[in-house]
Amino acid sequence: MYQWLVFAHLIGVFGFLVAHGTSVGVLFRLRGERDPIRVNALLQLSSSSIQLFYISLGVLLAAGVAAAFVGHLWKTGGWLYAAIAVLVLTSVAMIQMARPYYGRVRFISQAMAGGSKAVTEDQLVEVLRSSRPRSVAAVGFVGLAAILYFMVQKPALGLGSASAPSGGVSVTAKGIAFDTSTLTALAGTAFDLSFDNQDAGVPHNVAVYTNASATKTLFRGAIVMGPKTIVYQVPALPAGSYFFRCDVHPQMRGTVTVRSP
Repeated sequence: MYQWLVFAHLIGVFGFLVAHGTSVGVLFRLRGERDPIRVNALLQLSSSSIQLFYISLGVLLAAGVAAAFVGHLWKTGGWLYAAIAVLVLTSVAMIQMARPYYGRVRFISQAMAGGSKAVTEDQLVEVLRSSRPRSVAAVGFVGLAAILYFMVQKPALGLGSASAPSGGVSVTAKGIAFDTSTLTALAGTAFDLSFDNQDAGVPHNVAVYTNASATKTLFRGAIVMGPKTIVYQVPALPAGSYFFRCDVHPQMRGTVTVRSP
């Protein structure tokens, strides 16, 4: 399910970038136009991309939030909250900045195309030479750069833990494999599990089940994109032998041995 949600999220991102690119491209193309008929055609092209923009924005947000819940990403740090906030604020800012510009250009170009003498070509040129397109593009570029930073670097921003405490249980993922197939913990005591995902660009987690059928979950750690280290807080378990694996790559598996103190 997680992979499908990520796929849907990426489809939304693709559509969002296409619609966004079309709109920004029209903004800059308008600066070189003087024919009101061509100006109106460009405005129509931009308007037709708005529907794709809103649909794609909804898909990427819905699928992204759902993937965050399924993959338990909300606990991995503040980067996810920050990325969503920047996306929403940037989209709103760009729309609010571009709307009055488009409205004025549309009003003048439609009047000229209709033969009205109430507006002149000089007025159209003045509007088209406005610095507003550069401002809109700058906001979009800065917002996109910030989102990419949060998605790639995944800073905790004070909401996640990236260091392992001493004396805990640890496991590393590298080359789509765990570095150990056996973990040991004390019964009746909650413990910290330090998980170091060294696979760059690859999501992993650690989940504990009663047995290899993986039907009953005892603990499921948040999925993290490598390279990143996270410290899971695993609840106390009774003495016994349990099964652990990576939910994204089930072939990564092992045994958790919980011993009596």
